[in-house]
Amino acid sequence: MNLNEIFFEFSNKERYDVFRSLYHDKKRHSQLEKELNIPGPEISRHLSRLLKKNLINKTDDKNYGMTGVGRIFFRVMELFEYSLKHEKYYNTHDINIIPLHFILQLGTLKSIEVSNKTMKNIEMWSSLVKDSEKFVFAISDQFQDSLLPIVEKKINHESIDVKALIEENVLKTDVKELFKDRHAFYEKIDMFQNIRVLSHLDFSLIVSDKGAIIFLSKDGKIDYSECIIDNSEDFIYWTIGLFEWYWKKGARLDAFIKKKYYSKNG
Repeated sequence: MNLNEIFFEFSNKERYDVFRSLYHDKKRHSQLEKELNIPGPEISRHLSRLLKKNLINKTDDKNYGMTGVGRIFFRVMELFEYSLKHEKYYNTHDINIIPLHFILQLGTLKSIEVSNKTMKNIEMWSSLVKDSEKFVFAISDQFQDSLLPIVEKKINHESIDVKALIEENVLKTDVKELFKDRHAFYEKIDMFQNIRVLSHLDFSLIVSDKGAIIFLSKDGKIDYSECIIDNSEDFIYWTIGLFEWYWKKGARLDAFIKKKYYSKNG
């Protein structure tokens, strides 16, 4: 059996619907016939072909279910379906900057939407901060100065976890000048613990307990005019995982300042 043979089986929509139906539960022939509204002889033909390719199996009690290999193929097909749903966006934006193990999970995130309205995207970015109740995590190549009053207000009135991973370029101005007038604010968020630095970023995100938004690169620059967004629990957890993966790679801010500023100025 080779890959071409497998994809040939999935080229038949009815057969793929039968296959997909078996992902979560094992089912009898009669259940598939009723659920999918496909004639019995056709169900039999599709099951026979899927059995022959070892994508499904049949138990002693005449139930059909996916094999281990079948489940792997199904998860890959979910990713293909997701990619085609947002084909235009992913053909113009670089998703491959995201680690592969995160990309492979995208097919399970059914409710992600693409937004191409710049002002609306900026409003959504702000709303995720303003409406948050538990945490706000951000990755950005820009210093989001306009969000500081919102974050400060949240910290003053609520117990909220704030973390930011920023690009080194953000700190290319005089470090002392950048932080001088915001000393009290950065003290509140424990700046040296909760801000980290990466030399370069190819995407930007913000995630809170209210949702998440991600901006990918287009033509070598992060494109803030289009984004992927969702407020589902699954997408929030996925984006938290992505943030934490990059967070571990970031340099602590105190170490960065010591290396980049004080070593230069004695």
